[in-house]
Amino acid sequence: MAFLDHVRRCTRHDPKAFRPWLIDGGVAGYVRLAVAEILAERRDLFALGGKARLSLAAKGFEARSAALAEAALMLRQAGFVRRITGEMYRVETGGEALAKVDRGAICALGVRARGVHLSGIVEKQGGVHLWVGRRSPTKETFPGELDNIVAGGQPFGLSLRANLIKECEEEASIPAALARLARPVGAITYATDTEPGMVDQGLRRDVLYCYDLALPEDFTPKPNDGETAEYRLLPIAEVAAIVERGPAFKFNCALVVIDLLIRRGIIPPEHPDYLALVRGLRSDTL
Repeated sequence: MAFLDHVRRCTRHDPKAFRPWLIDGGVAGYVRLAVAEILAERRDLFALGGKARLSLAAKGFEARSAALAEAALMLRQAGFVRRITGEMYRVETGGEALAKVDRGAICALGVRARGVHLSGIVEKQGGVHLWVGRRSPTKETFPGELDNIVAGGQPFGLSLRANLIKECEEEASIPAALARLARPVGAITYATDTEPGMVDQGLRRDVLYCYDLALPEDFTPKPNDGETAEYRLLPIAEVAAIVERGPAFKFNCALVVIDLLIRRGIIPPEHPDYLALVRGLRSDTL
């Protein structure tokens, strides 16, 4: 399995299989045609406009959020949303938040989701090492797969930095004073038709905000919330080989590792897939 296969896995979708829905004329999400038919039945929630485009009828943040909560329940009853989580994500069309919606309905509604991903790096005399987590075998999604040292979704009403610090403590027992030293290094974007193993079905449109944290050699992350089974410190070349061999890493965590390998020069510009990888890590076009 080549590095590029991981990128292709996260960017595969058929635009003809999805229909955009709008808020005040801007695209807020993309839904499967079957979902569009369900939403169109509720003309009090969604108006049907030109080119059969759906538009959220409600005006104002709270009214829009209430309408999307109703839509999430409808899709839950129809089997497109597995569960209502109670965790809220922002909904926007490229600017400020226009509404919020339950995390469980994100894929079904094709709303762009955000998350924070941390690479825990140790500079040893023998070379660069990377902390790698293994997801708990009881996780609902991707049990037992490899993971970044810290990764978590971005809830509504919390800054990226505050969320990263919270996730560091909850997942890996990284104290806040150390977590604050994490350095933002960019973002990864993709859109992919969901596949078996993912909780909810639809279009997954993610923005992964990436951070690097230089960790001291005497620090060992410890699982704290039961979502990670173990952490291992591996030479970065070994991590690269694991990614290149196959799908041992959770699908989007592999992208974070590939981005790190590019930034560190381990995947050099001479690599035959270099430009395709760079472009693919920042691609979410429908």
